[in-house]
Amino acid sequence: MLLLFVLSPCLCDLSYGQCNPYFEFEKGSQWEITNYNAKDKSQGRQTTEILDVDTHSDGWDAKMKFVLYDKKDELVYDKEIEMSCQGGVVAMDITRLLPDEQLEAFQDLNMKIEMDNLEIPAQLEAGMALDDGSVTISGDLPMKMTVAITDRVVEGKESVTTPAGVFDCYKINYSTSVKMMINRLGSGADWIAEGVGLVKTESYNSSGKLVSYSLLTSR
Repeated sequence: MLLLFVLSPCLCDLSYGQCNPYFEFEKGSQWEITNYNAKDKSQGRQTTEILDVDTHSDGWDAKMKFVLYDKKDELVYDKEIEMSCQGGVVAMDITRLLPDEQLEAFQDLNMKIEMDNLEIPAQLEAGMALDDGSVTISGDLPMKMTVAITDRVVEGKESVTTPAGVFDCYKINYSTSVKMMINRLGSGADWIAEGVGLVKTESYNSSGKLVSYSLLTSR
């Protein structure tokens, strides 16, 4: 989603990638994030497993298995995604920002995904501005949906408690735009912890009302 500054040293071996302190990946590690609506009802979950970490002098490239389940715990889709770290900057896959019901609809239409990934630098601090990102999905029918993430700013540090533990996080606020025939505006926030990555997210409508959120539920 974003592109940024600040480099950090890379200390790597064949199975472990340390290039960015917020995303330290080890082959075989797994975690789960559960999605909820504003009434705290589970709307599904997503699991991620690190399949491989290819290290190099300036960072790493990771292959990950991403599996999404709906609120009935039935499989929505299962795919491999990639993340990379270069010069301390991590490029994040942002398909998690697509509404689950739309992913289900496109899944039956030979879904095609195009992304301008978000990126997280090795050092975060309050007031830091981050770059924009977007993701577009299309299918066999003449329909397309684009989610754009803009105005990303690091608000500061917060302690976040989830079923997976208590984490010291940086909170990143941003604006969202979902375009599919009509344009829907909103906003969101991500909480990111060192050595863990994404811990919590929240999504709001154009009036600032909470629509949904997600929590790290196991790791």
